[in-house]
Amino acid sequence: MANLEYLVLVVRDLERALGLYERGLGFARIEDVTDVPAIGARRIFLRSENSLLELLEPHDETKPPGAFLRARGEGVFALGVRAADVEETLAQLRRAGVAAAGPTGGSGEGEYWYLRPADAHGVLVELSVPGAPPAI
Repeated sequence: MANLEYLVLVVRDLERALGLYERGLGFARIEDVTDVPAIGARRIFLRSENSLLELLEPHDETKPPGAFLRARGEGVFALGVRAADVEETLAQLRRAGVAAAGPTGGSGEGEYWYLRPADAHGVLVELSVPGAPPAI
């Protein structure tokens, strides 16, 4: 069985989003806001009792988070899903007609497979083994 470990939201205004998720709902800040040029966005990770929340504020419309914001507005950009048995999960996906790109990263806990938003109802799905750090 797969487990949802993190959710990635694209937002227009990171400070406004922090007002809701951190100060309003009590999600705990894991680190300070950082700029990630590779994805053209500023980001922060927040922790809830049972998962992570990553907030992305794009500043480059040519990168995926910025293109997403321009085309669709704020919302769910990606899901981080962990599978205890990745090979079986990949086989189930193939039987369902869904191809996963990957693996990317190193071996073991650093490997990720990706399901295209076109195959996952508009959301990028990042599939990995339990304990792997967030890919985005």
